[in-house]
Amino acid sequence: MSVIFDEYAEYYDSWFKTPTGSKVFELELKTLFDLIKPFQGMKMLDVGIGTGFFALEFANRGVEISGIDPSEKMIEIATKRGLNAQIGSGEAIPFGENLFDAVLSMTSMEFLSDPDKFISEMARVAKPAGIIVAAVLNLLSFYGVERRLKGLFKKTIFSDAHFYNFRELKRLLRRHLSSVAITSSVFFNPNPSEFILGRADAIEAFGKKYCKPFGALLAGRGIKEF
Repeated sequence: MSVIFDEYAEYYDSWFKTPTGSKVFELELKTLFDLIKPFQGMKMLDVGIGTGFFALEFANRGVEISGIDPSEKMIEIATKRGLNAQIGSGEAIPFGENLFDAVLSMTSMEFLSDPDKFISEMARVAKPAGIIVAAVLNLLSFYGVERRLKGLFKKTIFSDAHFYNFRELKRLLRRHLSSVAITSSVFFNPNPSEFILGRADAIEAFGKKYCKPFGALLAGRGIKEF
């Protein structure tokens, strides 16, 4: 997996700077903030920190954030942004037990072979009653369908990824965590018109209320039991 992401590292963030990508980033980040509720001095681990694009937003709000990623080039970019990042795998997190107030994984679990080990490792390094958030790409969404179709005809970064659905993610998290809740984000199509983008916030509010299993990003939150 690290080799795949090394190839994409230098332009991985570029899509988030487009009008559509910028709005997706805004909506996804708000979803993560709603789940984690960052505070000054919070200790958080980002499992699969990538270039640090999301982690930096937490750091800017006073979170003491550490990150791991298997891609050396991704880590280089995250480090240049001033983040504390090192090489590591979510299936063998290189930290001790009971260290973090929150542990986040943002679209990383899809690329690993043992999701149960991944979640158990996230729980291990969290403090008792710590927050664990796993955000994954949703198979049952406009974006999920498009990525799967593209993967049939051309090798992409998502060709070998395992996309999740709402029930699958909930079952996985419930095996390891308590108080599990699943939400989702981004309900418009991958190529929205200006008209749709201009109404993205209203679409988001409607989707979170009535179409929760079908947002492009599924985000599951659970608590580490004492």
